[in-house]
Amino acid sequence: MRPGARPALARRFRAFARTRVAIPAAGLVGAALVLGADVLLRAAVPADTAVAVPTGVVTSLVGAVFVVAMAVRVRDTTGIAPDRLRIRSRTVFLTTAAALVAVLAGTAVAAVLLGDAKLLLGDVTNWALGRAGQTVSFILDTRVPRVAAALLAGAALALAGTLVQAVTRNPLAEPGIMGVSGGAALGAVLLVTTVPLASSWGVAGAAFAGAAAASAVVFGLAARGGFQQTRLVLVGFAVHTATAALVSLLIILTDPFNATKALTWLSGSTYGRTLPDTAPLAIALAAGLAVAVARRTELDLVSLDEDTPRLLGLPLGRGRLGFLVLSVLLSATAVAAAGTIGFVGLVAPHAARALVGRQHARTVPVAVLLGAVLVCTADLVGRTVIAPAQLGAGLMTAVIGTPYFLYLLVRSRR
Repeated sequence: MRPGARPALARRFRAFARTRVAIPAAGLVGAALVLGADVLLRAAVPADTAVAVPTGVVTSLVGAVFVVAMAVRVRDTTGIAPDRLRIRSRTVFLTTAAALVAVLAGTAVAAVLLGDAKLLLGDVTNWALGRAGQTVSFILDTRVPRVAAALLAGAALALAGTLVQAVTRNPLAEPGIMGVSGGAALGAVLLVTTVPLASSWGVAGAAFAGAAAASAVVFGLAARGGFQQTRLVLVGFAVHTATAALVSLLIILTDPFNATKALTWLSGSTYGRTLPDTAPLAIALAAGLAVAVARRTELDLVSLDEDTPRLLGLPLGRGRLGFLVLSVLLSATAVAAAGTIGFVGLVAPHAARALVGRQHARTVPVAVLLGAVLVCTADLVGRTVIAPAQLGAGLMTAVIGTPYFLYLLVRSRR
């Protein structure tokens, strides 16, 4: 259970309203919850299984239920203040976009040429014309789809993060807060641990189904009051915590070989991807970009406040739901194609607003470019830094994203 749940539970009792009593009461409640979770675990499952299951899994599930119960009753608040309104000139936007396109092209070329075996541009040209040797063909047949998956996944996650931050008006939000990434991870790990011979398309389908189920739970619980940002974030966080606990449970109780496969997928690896695997992601990204560009004015209004869209006749609840569904589609297809990759949906939109301002006509393309560059670079570093061994792209984005998240959190509190 999250630490904040214990003092919140203690404050539910009027007798513990005073701080001097609430602090020790919170400690006693926390001890009782952990002890009760351990007793419940031993009573619900056989003794030999209960020994292998950490008590933290049970407390996480109980804590998730408690957070949901609080979220459906909590009043909506502004929470973390949104970014200040920034206006950048058209010249700044065009210059930034052109620079990012050049960086993206250079990153993509480097990702194709570098790895455990280094190639030349002539090798790529011969491969494209069908004149490459067997070794070069094998390398590029496996490397090019990985680069494509990284580029598309980064772009899709960045676009999804832009939509989520606009709807929640929270610069620290990302698709993971809606439980999408956690649901996708749970679906994929469930299939990998129960059907070891499942194909890549099967794992991708299970990940998409898990993401859809998790988002349905979040939307169903947060729909009251028009998807208010505080309730949406709390419910999404609770679902994410619950899915993470269930994933840990599956990994602990499964065969060690299947656990290794699951952990590899959870690290955000693009290993073994083929061009057909990236086709659904390319389609979802194209559709998402088209909708985001066409509804850019509505995105600007939704990201302002609660009153302005209503005064202009915009159905706020339906608009939020539409953008959230689109972000779920983008996140689910990205996770299905490239595994769990975190922080891209947080870093890319925030950096885009800092560079070109908050107008979504400019933020969306810049964020998409930044996300593609970030994941492609992470995948390249993961393939080369300890070659021939590899690190997942998700691990590398976490190395970059965690310090940036802490920086944003400290700055927002100031």
